[in-house]
Amino acid sequence: MERLKTRLEEILEKAKGAEKVSCSVTLFKQPVKYLVHPEAEITEEMEAFLYTADFHFEIDGKNYIVRKTYATEFATESFEAKMACRNLANARLKEDYKRLKEAGIQVEEKYFEE
Repeated sequence: MERLKTRLEEILEKAKGAEKVSCSVTLFKQPVKYLVHPEAEITEEMEAFLYTADFHFEIDGKNYIVRKTYATEFATESFEAKMACRNLANARLKEDYKRLKEAGIQVEEKYFEE
């Protein structure tokens, strides 16, 4: 599959005049390491996770992937802060599902879990 990078806004525009549009979504919690600048008085690596979604679209026979990051969670955060981060990611994701639905694009809604 050819991966054409684009933004969700561009997909919504392309879908307006399309005859056939399909969409699926893959969610993942991507581990990353942050190096914080010494001026911030933190010189060690910080483990974090990005709440990320890959939207796979097929529009009139062409395939597109939109990758979007919804929130960042740090490993050292409290349980409550991690829950708030996940809830924020899910709220933002829900807004994108709403935008897709309003554009006539059907997708199975999935949400981030623990």
